[in-house]
Amino acid sequence: MRVSWKDKSGGMRVRYWDDLFHTVVGMSTVKVLALSATVMITSWFVFAALFFTVSEQCGLEAGTFIRSLYLAIETIETIGYGVPDPGMNGCYSGIFVLGAAAIWESLLNALLIAIVYTRISRPYSRASSICFTQKAIISQLNGHCYFMFQVCDFRKHQLCEAHVRVYGIQHAETTGGVKFQTRSMRLQHPDDELGGMLLLALPQLVVHRIDAWSPLCPPEYRSCLGDNLATGFTNVWDVVQRANDVDTGNREIGAGTACPAPPSLEAVATYLAEAHMEVICLVEGIEPATSGTLQAQCSYLMEDIAFNASFQRCVSRSPNGACQVDLDAFHEVTTDPGNWMHVQSLP
Repeated sequence: MRVSWKDKSGGMRVRYWDDLFHTVVGMSTVKVLALSATVMITSWFVFAALFFTVSEQCGLEAGTFIRSLYLAIETIETIGYGVPDPGMNGCYSGIFVLGAAAIWESLLNALLIAIVYTRISRPYSRASSICFTQKAIISQLNGHCYFMFQVCDFRKHQLCEAHVRVYGIQHAETTGGVKFQTRSMRLQHPDDELGGMLLLALPQLVVHRIDAWSPLCPPEYRSCLGDNLATGFTNVWDVVQRANDVDTGNREIGAGTACPAPPSLEAVATYLAEAHMEVICLVEGIEPATSGTLQAQCSYLMEDIAFNASFQRCVSRSPNGACQVDLDAFHEVTTDPGNWMHVQSLP
C-alpha cells in the first residue's frame, strides 16, 4: 500500500534523522557508497590542511598543499610512508594532528564498514526468493467462501521460524467515515493460533475463511438478530475471532444462539468491488546465514482475485525420485473447482 505522510510541524523529519544510522542504511546501495566516498575524501582534505599548517614547524617538508594531501591520504589510509624526521622535530602540534588522524581513521573505518556491510547483507533482498502466486482465489466450499493464495521459497536453505500474517484494507470510505481502514484476517491454515508457521520448501496454501469477523465479509452478513460476541461481529473493539472455532467446538456458545449466515460468492464479489478492498500478505522469517529478520510482501486487489477457482498441480516426482516444483504451474489457476481443491500442503 502506497502511503505518503503530511507533517507541517516537521516532527517526523526530526525523528527520522534522530536515528541517523538506520536512515543511512535505508538508502540505496549507490547512495550509501557515494556518501561513504564523500566522507572519506572530505576527511583527506581536512587533514591535508592540518598537515600543511604544521609542516614547517614539524619538519614534514610538505611545502605545498598537494604534498600535504598525499601525506594525509597515506596517514588516514595507513598506506605507510617516510618523513624526514619520524619524531617531527619534537613539535607538539604534530602530535595532535597525527593522533587525530589515527583516531579518525579507526572510527571512520569501523563506521563505514558497519554501514556498507549492513546495507549489502540486508535480509530484505533475500525476500525476493519468496514467491507468492500471481492470483489469489476465492472459492465457495461446503457453503463457505474461502480466500486463498500460495507461497513458496525457492532457495535451498529455508527460513527459520517462517510465519504469515494477512491484512485487509478497505480503500473506500466506511460507514463510519474512515478511509483505508486496516483489519487483520484470521487464518484457517496455517492456524494463526499456533503462530501461522510455514514450511516454505513446498508450496503452502494459506487459507482465510470469510466469516462474520472477516474484513472481506459484506456488512449485512456480520451480525444477525439474537447473536452475541461469540457468533457475530457486533463490536469492533473486541477480539477478532473465527467462526470456525465455534464449528469445531473450540469455543462454546449458548444453546439456541443465532449465527450470521455465511455470505454467498456473489455477495463477496460485489462487496470487494464496492469497498475497493486490498489484501496485504506478509511472510516473515529469519535468514539463517546472517540471522537477519526479513519480510516478504504481496498485495492482491480485486483484479488479482479469481473466483470459484483452484490452483493447478505444481509438484511432481522427477525421474530421479526427487520432488520437483513447476514454477509456471505454481501460478496457474483452474476454474470451477466444485467441492474439490488441489492442496499441496496440509494442516
